[in-house]
Amino acid sequence: MGDLSKQRLRRARAPRTGYTLTEMLVVLVIIGLISAIVVPQTLGQMDRAKVRAARLKMESVAAALEMYSADLARYPTADEGLAALIEPPDGVADWAGPYLSDSALTRDPWGHAVVYEPPASAGERFKLTSYGSDGVAGGSGFKRDIVLQMSQ
Repeated sequence: MGDLSKQRLRRARAPRTGYTLTEMLVVLVIIGLISAIVVPQTLGQMDRAKVRAARLKMESVAAALEMYSADLARYPTADEGLAALIEPPDGVADWAGPYLSDSALTRDPWGHAVVYEPPASAGERFKLTSYGSDGVAGGSGFKRDIVLQMSQ
């Protein structure tokens, strides 16, 4: 057998290296299908976690408002707002705060300010509202308002 025949025989038996275009496309399609299934479920979990975080933050603010009320025998006015939990309002002598360690607690997980509504009359309680992911009143799903209405 000549040298030329041996070279042809070696090439015929040599294992293929690399992938064909078809194999690469099949892998990309499989990755795309897996992503189409997993990504929406993951995003839904993140939205649910943000709603839970918003409620927890609002409960922390509510607890701080209760401490403020215990010290001063009143809730902050609409003009004082939630800032009264961090900095003493003008003319308040018995302020024993700060009642919140960080002003970030007065913002929901989407970066919008938590809306504080003081009691309308004596004997009533306050209301805290987060307008959800869209930051606009109303909505449905993860865009709906999260309301913490304190009752007697």
